[in-house]
Amino acid sequence: MSQASTSAFNTQRNRYYNPVSRIQSLIQNLDAELITLCKQCSLPKNISNSNNHYDNIISHQTGSQLKHASLNNILAQARSAQLSNSTGGLAPDAHKRQLRNTYRTRVIDAYRNRRIFTVYGNYHTVRRALVRRGWLEKLPAGRHAKLQNMSEDSLLEHARRGNDYEAVVISKMINNFPSFFIWQSKAQRDLFPEVKPFRNRVRRSQFLDFSTKVGLVGCAEQERWFREDGVCGMSYPRFYRLGANSMEERAAFIEDYHQTQARCLLRFIKEHRPAELIDLENGVVMSITIDFALNKVKAMIRQKEHYSLDDARIKLPTPTEMIENQSFMVQSSKVLHSGAKFKINEKVMAEYARLAGQYLEQIESLRNDYRWDGCRNLWILKPGYQSRGIGIVIRSSLDDILQWTSNNQNRKYIVQKYIERPYLIYRTKFDIRQYMLLTISDTQVTIWTYRDCYLRFSSQEFTMDDLRESIHLTNNSVQKRYKNKVNRDARLPKNNMWSLDQFKCHLRHVGAPDGTWQKIYNGFKQNLVAVVLASLDETELVPNAFELYGCDFMIDEHFNPILIEINSTPDLSASTEVTARICPLVLKDCIRVVLDVPRNSLAATGLFERAFQVNYNVNKEVDGTRPLELNGTQMKLLDTMPKIRNSPRTRLLRKILNNVRATTSNKFGRDKNKTATQTPAKVIVGKVGTKKLSQAGSKMMNTSAKVALNSKARENLALQYTAPK
Repeated sequence: MSQASTSAFNTQRNRYYNPVSRIQSLIQNLDAELITLCKQCSLPKNISNSNNHYDNIISHQTGSQLKHASLNNILAQARSAQLSNSTGGLAPDAHKRQLRNTYRTRVIDAYRNRRIFTVYGNYHTVRRALVRRGWLEKLPAGRHAKLQNMSEDSLLEHARRGNDYEAVVISKMINNFPSFFIWQSKAQRDLFPEVKPFRNRVRRSQFLDFSTKVGLVGCAEQERWFREDGVCGMSYPRFYRLGANSMEERAAFIEDYHQTQARCLLRFIKEHRPAELIDLENGVVMSITIDFALNKVKAMIRQKEHYSLDDARIKLPTPTEMIENQSFMVQSSKVLHSGAKFKINEKVMAEYARLAGQYLEQIESLRNDYRWDGCRNLWILKPGYQSRGIGIVIRSSLDDILQWTSNNQNRKYIVQKYIERPYLIYRTKFDIRQYMLLTISDTQVTIWTYRDCYLRFSSQEFTMDDLRESIHLTNNSVQKRYKNKVNRDARLPKNNMWSLDQFKCHLRHVGAPDGTWQKIYNGFKQNLVAVVLASLDETELVPNAFELYGCDFMIDEHFNPILIEINSTPDLSASTEVTARICPLVLKDCIRVVLDVPRNSLAATGLFERAFQVNYNVNKEVDGTRPLELNGTQMKLLDTMPKIRNSPRTRLLRKILNNVRATTSNKFGRDKNKTATQTPAKVIVGKVGTKKLSQAGSKMMNTSAKVALNSKARENLALQYTAPK
């Protein structure tokens, strides 16, 4: 035997421990703990009996059965022997009183330190993280329901350290105390608002609740006011709400559909050779169809460049325009969907292809989201308040889209432009699940993004010829119902999920530029910051509120992230090996940010990164009796008269001022039928002093002097001579 193998053998030999000696050392430790417990509780120290009992156990196991018994069985018997000896010196009633006093002490201490929590659902990672921090759980009604129906005495009989009976007893004792940490569902009523617990729900108005499709559309409309390069900005597909009460938005969608059809035709011409598109003898589509598309895109470019403000307004088409649009839709559909040919010579078609490329380049430089469109004019319809892919359909016909939304008014459908040119991995569509945490303190709203994520693949290869959900919807709740395609690329995962490290490896393998992932991650942060800022105006800023979101992104062909949707109750179950690793880590790091950072600003936050912070002020007056205060400076309409020039306009103004009587205020602010003996209005003349003009006095004002009217007279004059005739 060599020297190296001999040393390795000696090392392994030194690491071996005799089970019997190991058990004896454990028993000695248990005896020491038992002696300490007896001293604290003033119990008789029957240690000799326990030692004899342990010796009997050891001698019994060191025989022929030791070969088959495990160390865990021996330790379990030793613990049961210690427990029987520790309680043997107490009467059952005395033992219950001791446990009850111990638990009550823990409950009072937890209440004083605000460490009582309630968790609804199977979020065991959250429970364990709180218990490790010394929190006590106030059980919801559905958890351990049978045990909660038992009496306290019955529970105390079976209560042991860490078992369910102990948890139920403690929960019963803290039943009348509020919870200071609540993990609940979105639809559940908020409990104990007076103590401001740590609650995993941030409430906002329905219009700006970005965790719904309808609210995300509202935030997309508002985010332009917060857009800042490198900080925040949304990149999202075009949305439209096609409800019964949104006729204007319905008209805007129809116009967008026609414009998209024009770009689709030009892209189709650009991506094909002229010889493939023409047939002088059997062609059925005339050049006027291409001219219509070019003029449509040219008008879009003019509108985006703001050559005319009139172009920005949505106008209802005239009957002639409606006929032209309908004719164009029919002819272009023949080319795009049926493969019809143009009746044009090759030279003219080459010129059309050049113009098509030029116009597309101009419009796509003004609108980046137009780069995601293909040649099919596909739109995806989503119910406004559903998740997990429920009720989602993909349509290309305008009539089908309008008919579908009209027949499903109760589901408030959102129509969204389908991304026809996504970035694919081995010819398969995917999306990225990114996590965001939102926390609210007394003065700040903080946005946290997670530095880890995972990819979700479709079970089928991507194609635009088949619109089934198994190809186009990458939600795990959808894909788990389908089997992977047999001839799919073997490099794709069988469970249809990749970790972030696997995705980074793929980017290096395909030769993506350096810093590609950092570019994608920064895009995630900018999108999420923009969404949150757009929703703050209608967000309830309750201190200690927080919420964990699952955000779904796609990637375009240039590695730019596209925000698809945000879920307020993301799936955190261990559905695959990837989620079994990342989901518990997300929950643990979430508890670190929510509980540890407020106590210590330097506390570890795991993989959560502070992306943005907003300072705000909260009115801390509870009674709300403080009146509204407005601070400002009064604006003067007319301080001094300008110099009067000889022009028809100034002569008219001089005539108006000369005819101002002392009863001007009576004319506008009082009843015309009142007598002339009432107090006349005050007119301030000159800069030095004021003079009251009575009705019997001078009826005309001296126009050569500088005149200033009081506020009421100025207001009445402005109303009289600026109102439309």
